[in-house]
Amino acid sequence: MKRIFGSAATASLAAALLTAIGQAAAQSQPAKPTKISVIPIDPAASNVLMASDADLDGSLKEQWPGQAARFWIWGWTSNADSFTWAVHVAKTDDYHVSLIAVNCGKVLIDCKLQSPAAVPIEVSNESGTVDFAIPYRKASMTNEWMRYELPGTLHLAAGDSRITMRARAPAGEVFDLALYSLELTTPEAKKALSAQASKLRSSTRWMQDAKYGLMFTWTAATFPQHGPNKPYAEQVRDFDVNRFANMVAGTGAGFVVFATSWSMYYFPGPIASWERLVPGHTTSRDLIGELADALNARGIKLMIYYHAGRADKDFWTSDSIRKTSKDAYFKEWEDQIREIGLRYGDKLAGFWFDDGFTFYYPLQAPWQAMTKAAKAGNPARLVGYNSWIFPKATDFQDFACGEGAFADRLEDNDSELPDSGSGVFIGGPQKGLQATLTTTNEPGNWGHTAQDTPIPAPGLKTDELIAYLQKAEARKLVPVINFEVYEDGTASPQTIEEFKTIKAAIKPSK
Repeated sequence: MKRIFGSAATASLAAALLTAIGQAAAQSQPAKPTKISVIPIDPAASNVLMASDADLDGSLKEQWPGQAARFWIWGWTSNADSFTWAVHVAKTDDYHVSLIAVNCGKVLIDCKLQSPAAVPIEVSNESGTVDFAIPYRKASMTNEWMRYELPGTLHLAAGDSRITMRARAPAGEVFDLALYSLELTTPEAKKALSAQASKLRSSTRWMQDAKYGLMFTWTAATFPQHGPNKPYAEQVRDFDVNRFANMVAGTGAGFVVFATSWSMYYFPGPIASWERLVPGHTTSRDLIGELADALNARGIKLMIYYHAGRADKDFWTSDSIRKTSKDAYFKEWEDQIREIGLRYGDKLAGFWFDDGFTFYYPLQAPWQAMTKAAKAGNPARLVGYNSWIFPKATDFQDFACGEGAFADRLEDNDSELPDSGSGVFIGGPQKGLQATLTTTNEPGNWGHTAQDTPIPAPGLKTDELIAYLQKAEARKLVPVINFEVYEDGTASPQTIEEFKTIKAAIKPSK
């Protein structure tokens, strides 16, 4: 499936990544740590060993080094290439091993091999070896990157240990692998975490019944059609809630995902824990509360889009993130999200958390605690952590955010999301999660961040989009379609006309 590159992230990070497309070799560099760090292994958790934290030997390179978000190691083309992690194990036990990898990928990794074959690899330590063959995976709507669970277990004795991974391809065989991470989980922890995640799941039936929703990346970086933008507090003050809600109702959308912190760390409401962190970055007007009331009155649910970017320009760097106390950071995160959830209660139907995989996952995120905080005030609230082109980051969520583009052939994914199925992936990298597709309606950026420019025309013809929505409905796949909007919250006339026709076709009785 063709992908829209990047996540709805901070403007600076998104711009850096967009520039990097097609220039991977130029913007990557050999990753040769001079000192390997010891990674503590928690027997009660799923432990993440990032490929970029390993001691790398051979021709391996890190993709886009120096970012706060973490990416993959590529250039794995030889049996001489290897990854070595130093770990400290609190208690002797056996561990299941999983890999997040891609074999000859065509998503951001330019695979030029004619007939990719499965590549034998081994993961070993002082106690033994686990063998596996990483298969070639054809691109699909649920990504090429997969989480591969290796057979058997790796025995880890208490104390310090080293784990090494390398390919064992036959002599003369050409291959091209990339690795994101290795995961270690005891059988007991794996079973316990699965049971705990199941208890936190909420029904996605209302999302399926909605048929499609809209996302609005309306932030401090949003511009009007003409002239400069206002300070954020004035943007919030002047936002016409009823006009916006009427516009959404006219599109037929059953829910809205409204951005709060995409390009800069602002929240359009009086959240005390947010204000303590970044004074002046909240507002006295409770725009989220008013939006929830206005939309709910029209039978439309409200979800919040949240990104972890900070107002402090020094926060979103690799160096500053690695020096951050993870416990302190996630406590702060949970305090803010819990306060938001408690404030809006049943009015807030869900959270769409960005950079779930490239930011939270490498930090060994406390997923269960995060999801409990996100459901505070409404246990039925839906939670999703965006994994972009990667597999799901955790089972402690309800839906796969599905960032991508409209697929030409949904039927290519029958083995993972069958026609007339439940809407929950039965296989593949998002197995167990409600299927959604979050994509842009107009080509270009997620938000209207350019001064003195009109919103582009819709990217698909109306009949093409109707046909796609009908196919999605048959699979209970829920599209979340991002509209560009101006500073006053209005969309382009072309988009509004397009969705009047779509509403009549998809929801003729409403």
